[in-house]
Amino acid sequence: MYSDLLRAVLTDELEADPPRSHSSTGELNRLRRVMDKRGSRNDPGWALQSVADLLAYDAALVRLARRRGIVVKIESLDIPDQGRMHLEQILASKGVAVPVRSVPSDMTPAH
Repeated sequence: MYSDLLRAVLTDELEADPPRSHSSTGELNRLRRVMDKRGSRNDPGWALQSVADLLAYDAALVRLARRRGIVVKIESLDIPDQGRMHLEQILASKGVAVPVRSVPSDMTPAH
């Protein structure tokens, strides 16, 4: 279902005006910060906004990958965290500076 939402976002963007001229990696970094910041909140409406943030980040990630000549199958993001990490790794292997993800407190390694 997530890949269907992402496909809809990307399709809507094609039909809308062309995106503003932002640096691809700059936009990706900005969206990562927004996504990470909002991901730790629990106020009303946080879940819907969190999904919107994830979709915006993933759409930017797909656009950047495609501009770099990487073929992206949207279905690879059916499990968003795995697909996102894989796409970030591919971009990084091609020398693209992808944002560093923050580690949620519940995933901090035990000492």
